[in-house]
Amino acid sequence: MYLLSDDIFQVVDLNKENRGRKKWGIVVVFLLVLVVSSASLLYWLWDREVDFKAYKTEVGETANNSLGRLTLNEVIMDDNQVLLNATFEPAKEFKPDHQVFFFPQILVNGKDYMVRNGGQSIAKSANVYTIYNSIKMDDFPTDEILELDIRYKDWNVETRIEKPWEFQVEASQEQLQEDRHIFPINKKVKHIDQQELMIDRVVSTPISTTIYFHSEKSIVNEALLFKIQSKGGQSWTFETPYPLNKEGTKWGSRLDGLYLSEKNYTLVPVDKDGSRLDSAIKIKKD
Repeated sequence: MYLLSDDIFQVVDLNKENRGRKKWGIVVVFLLVLVVSSASLLYWLWDREVDFKAYKTEVGETANNSLGRLTLNEVIMDDNQVLLNATFEPAKEFKPDHQVFFFPQILVNGKDYMVRNGGQSIAKSANVYTIYNSIKMDDFPTDEILELDIRYKDWNVETRIEKPWEFQVEASQEQLQEDRHIFPINKKVKHIDQQELMIDRVVSTPISTTIYFHSEKSIVNEALLFKIQSKGGQSWTFETPYPLNKEGTKWGSRLDGLYLSEKNYTLVPVDKDGSRLDSAIKIKKD
């Protein structure tokens, strides 16, 4: 499936209640150095040969501030996720002492649905960076046309940008909604430490597949892994899930690059070694 390089991919979990204050409420910061081969996750989404034109909005607008010029190149819409591709040309006075990350805030139709913000930068030269961002959300609006207010307000997690780069983009998710496959589940499973989870649904698009689940109590162990298996014997293990609310009772587990185009699959809760923890669940496309 997808491959990652030794580029740094930085992820920030955001506290919705505090994000509007002077600083975003940063709950957890992860520095993930994932070494495999080829390009990294976000770069891969733009570099692969699959045509995402139907889900992509070309922007090509540039904003300036004391840090330099930022051009928002493209926006890709996904299920509860917005992907951004931008080019940063730093001002001569801007000399960061380590790798540059920018973390945008996105308002959708004037509201904040963000739960997780990830970013990666690739130095194309001493004066040009490509900036990729993956902004995960919850309860995303179902409107075919969305108004996005994109504000690059922070860099390297904790540093506030005095004059943010701002962009207003009209993006369509009409084709995404047509191509999206939903697998309703609504079944309980027992996972690590006998935690009982309700698996709500699996949602698959040409860009990613996400397992949505919840629990009555806050989940303290994030090592909740799942596999999805096809009738033909193919198997995909999903990444560590991320919280969709501050209480830690709603979660999503996403695998980029997996599109479930068949009608039937099997969902299996597994441990870190891939061993099954509870009965497999047959899932069927709605």
